[in-house]
Parts: sequence; C-alpha cells; structure tokens
Amino acid sequence: MGPHAGKSSKTLVLVAVSILQTLACASAAEVSGHIPWATGRQLSQTLAQPIDVFWSNNPLRGAMTSLSRAQRVAILIDRRVDPGQRLTLNLQNVPLETILQTVAKRCGLGLARLGPVVYLAPPAAAERLRPLATAMDRAARQLPAAAQRKFLRTQPLAWEDLATPRELLEQLGRQNGLEIDGLERVPHDLWAAADLPPLPLVERLTLIAAQFDLGFTIAAGGTRLELAPMPKDLPVLPADRRPLSAGHAASTSSATQPAPSLERVRIQRLSVRDKPLGPVLRQLAERLGLQLKLDEQAIQRAGISLDQRVSVLVENATVDQLLHELLKSTGLKFQRRQNVVEILPAD
Repeated sequence: MGPHAGKSSKTLVLVAVSILQTLACASAAEVSGHIPWATGRQLSQTLAQPIDVFWSNNPLRGAMTSLSRAQRVAILIDRRVDPGQRLTLNLQNVPLETILQTVAKRCGLGLARLGPVVYLAPPAAAERLRPLATAMDRAARQLPAAAQRKFLRTQPLAWEDLATPRELLEQLGRQNGLEIDGLERVPHDLWAAADLPPLPLVERLTLIAAQFDLGFTIAAGGTRLELAPMPKDLPVLPADRRPLSAGHAASTSSATQPAPSLERVRIQRLSVRDKPLGPVLRQLAERLGLQLKLDEQAIQRAGISLDQRVSVLVENATVDQLLHELLKSTGLKFQRRQNVVEILPAD
C-alpha cells in the first residue's frame, strides 16, 4: 500500500510476482533491481500498517515475494522451508506483522527479525538466529578497531537464481579480505534469488551460515574465519517485544472472513511480457478468484486465437482496468458480473 492511501482505498496485495514467475519464468533479479527497502522507524511503521491480502492456493515463495516487494519489507525464506507449499489466506485490515505471523503459523514455521530482514524458518532456527548474530557481533567487537569496522560495516546482500551458498561465502571473504576455513561444511545447494538491504558483515555471514546450523569463529586479528557447528551456549536475550519475535504466531480469527468484493480489489503491480493470452487469462482467473467463461466457438468464428501473444503492465489497477488493458488489442472484450467474467469477440 502506498504511503498516501486512505482507509477507504485499502489495497489488496495480489501475488502479481507469483503470476509473473509462472507465466514468464523470470527470476527475481529480472523482475527488478535493488529495492528501496523499509528500515528503522519506517520498517516498524510498515509492519504496523493494516493491509488486505487474498491468496487462494498460492505458493509460499510467490506470496512472500509479492508481499515483500509491495510493502518494501525484505523477507528471507530459509533453505529448509518448502517454498512451494500452498497458502489460502483472506485477511482484511490486518497489520502486516500479523499477516506474516499468521503465515508462519499456517506453515508450522517461526519468524525472526534481524535488523531490516524478516526471516521465515523452522521454529528452532528462527529462535537461534538473533542469539547467533549477537554472539558473532560480540566477537567482532573484541577485535582491533580496523577489523571491527570491517565486520560492522553495512552493505547490501544480493544473489541471483541458482547461486550456491559456498560461493556466496567465498565472495564475502574476497570482498572483505577474509580467508574462510571450513567451507566443506557447507553442502552443495542452489538458492533462489534474493536482494536484501544493507547489513553488517557479521549479519550477512550469519544469515547464510545459520541455514546450515553453522556459526563461525574469528581468528588472526580479523583476517580469517572458521565455519563451525553453531555454538550451544548462545547468549540468552531478553524477550523480544519488537514486531516478529521468534516463535510467536498471531491469531487467525479473521482468516475466515468472506472474500472482499472485486470492486475493492487493487492490483499493486502486474507485468506480463509476450505470453499466450489463454493461459494468462486462466492464471489471472485463478489468482483473482474469478469464474472465467470463454466463448471459444464464437472466438474461433471471429478468427481470433487465444494463443496470440500479449504484454501488459499495470500498477494500482482495478480488475476491470487490468482486463481492459489485457484485451484492448486482441479483438476481444469482457463482460463482468460480480466474480463471473465472460470473454467474447469485440464485434
């Protein structure tokens, strides 16, 4: 939801990125470059901001990617979480924090917040993330001043689809003049693309190592790291009263509310490039909860093919505006009665 949206114009956050991934097989890196993520006070305000979501059997990664980009909140899904598990969720006028906690509870997961990053992981892993980062931070602060600055300097962290965590660690080592021992403890793995806001080096390293239950020790005055099993004596932190404290999921009492009227639905952003019209229409119908009626005989008699390629880019659009833009150069039109949409020749 944009910062100037009023209570009467709440935005339904749709999984537009999920649709784009299904139709275009685009990686997250291709969809956009670095995002101006919410941080600090802005992040706290965003997490408290009420929004609407309506997901119908949506993959977890697609739903989280769409929500993350629409709200400018960085969300990282742990490698041990099944990104294809399906979500059906209908929440109206609910704080973003509550939505994320509800997702975690539905999926049997935990949440942690490390600086500006929301981490969705198995409950035990979520609980250990901040204590591990705290332990690594304390070790870094015992180093000489120059080494401290290196480990505490903030920079973004991003990688493309099919990146391997071992390569990411090696890259962080090269960029920061670090020799990293114990990389053989990191098994071969292929990760989906990610783009995270600026973080201290200790937190960037922690977000990667923690996904393998690893920590690291700092040696040689801050020029060498050794990956090792996560310490058992992690610091005990005070109860986290900030949003998204680990292991605490929100009530889902509002999850059974009726589906919002399509008159109130706004598509935050949807981009389709050179894809067959028929599959695009069916995907949109599934995502938006539409009953699609295609008069295929009339369409064929008019010499119109549902295989014709279409491209569309809409932002902050109504359902009718989206359908109009999608069909305007196809020779087709639509008629909508509530959730029923009929596609037929324009003439």
